[in-house]
Amino acid sequence: MSDELRRVADAFRATMPEGAQITIFRIDHLDRTGIPVVQANLILDDEPATTGYGYGFTEVEAEVGALGELCEEVHCGAAIKVLPRVTGSYAELSRTRAVADPLTLCLPAGCDYTPETELAWVEAQRWPSGETVLVPREWVAAYPYQLGETPRLITPITNGLGAGFDMEHAIAHGIMEALQRDGNVVSYRALDQGAVVDMDAVPDAQVRGLLDHLKSLGIDVRVKLAATDFGMANLYVVGDDRGQPVAPIQITSCGEAVSPDRERTLRKALLEFCGSRARKAATHGPIPLLRQALPADYVERQIGVAVYEEEENRALEAMVEWVDKDASVLRARLENNVLSARSQRPFSALPTVPASAVVNSKDRLALLLERLAAEGLEVLVVDLSPADHAIRVAKVIVPGLESETMSYHRIGWRGVRRLRDRNDPLILDAPREGAKRVLLRPEDEARAGGPAWFDAALADRIVGTLYPLYRESGTFSAQLALAARRGEAVPA
Repeated sequence: MSDELRRVADAFRATMPEGAQITIFRIDHLDRTGIPVVQANLILDDEPATTGYGYGFTEVEAEVGALGELCEEVHCGAAIKVLPRVTGSYAELSRTRAVADPLTLCLPAGCDYTPETELAWVEAQRWPSGETVLVPREWVAAYPYQLGETPRLITPITNGLGAGFDMEHAIAHGIMEALQRDGNVVSYRALDQGAVVDMDAVPDAQVRGLLDHLKSLGIDVRVKLAATDFGMANLYVVGDDRGQPVAPIQITSCGEAVSPDRERTLRKALLEFCGSRARKAATHGPIPLLRQALPADYVERQIGVAVYEEEENRALEAMVEWVDKDASVLRARLENNVLSARSQRPFSALPTVPASAVVNSKDRLALLLERLAAEGLEVLVVDLSPADHAIRVAKVIVPGLESETMSYHRIGWRGVRRLRDRNDPLILDAPREGAKRVLLRPEDEARAGGPAWFDAALADRIVGTLYPLYRESGTFSAQLALAARRGEAVPA
């Protein structure tokens, strides 16, 4: 297995731009879990590093994850620059071509989109039919800067990217990420429903051992259930660290996952939780600590290219406030949401499929497509694969799935229905001050229970100081900004 993983890591690395500087190093010494966590960086002149993070029970597993994530983001950025674009409105283009309706793509409530809004589009393919469908270009980019222009409707995010030796693997990875975000979009973080999973039966010996190990370190791990949509357990892992975190922000760490196999889901979410602890310390920890713990050339370079103008202001301001707080303050903010426990469900009762039903990426993709199709959802794929390499990279878009409700006020009919089902005050049946109309097709509005308004002002109040749980500022940015506002030099 390690030889196969090494082959994958080498293949990911071989796709990086010729002449680019690639740095790979471990960051798990910034934590005390013992789980290998690797950071991989693509270094270009006068730009912050493009970075991928990986984790696993072995170093090579972590390296594959880090290089895979780096591969996704680098090739997404490269492809979006050269993919042929079509400019026009949905109303105009849909007369002669298949076009993804933006009203199905989870628009921000209250945005000024109409079918006559002119957008830039690129081609995607319906999977597996191969039919060409136009999708808005900003739904393909991973970051705003990759567009080379101001986004018209949304802030681009990394959701739905995947990479692997075959397209089926890349697409399945992207679908599961999209499902993960959709399943927890209104049920965790500031809206955490307190649904704890009781670890009554954990067959995987490595996972059981890690749970016991974290407990011995004073880290109270809580496995929580976000959803069981599409017959899959959507889990996330958080933990109250009563020991001595290296950086206070590690208190806020989280790992998320969804897949048909609940054991695979738990494994990934738990390892990602450990990875999150190291990543948060490496990204937002005190500069003197990072100068001691990370390669000097990397640290000094990142300090030198930090550009605050490109930061999302709300994320930067919120993170500056966070990194100035100790663990007890951050813990107090999480006690009634992220760390809450209001109900319990046995792990053994969660939906799953036998491992024998999903033996390879083709099987996994077929099952995912079947589950989505059963609810009338289709999969659109943009091929981002680098030329002349074995690696396949894809951006997956599933119209109808949702993300970024509490950060960017994006919400569709599924979100409206979920919030209405639990009588959540975020959804209103009539307009009022601070509420924004949810933009839906008439048929989706009917499925959601009628016209809806999202109380964006209330959402912002609920999120409050928890915004960095949704969107983080860039590497070192918060610590450097904090020092500047105090009139201090960069900490030595």
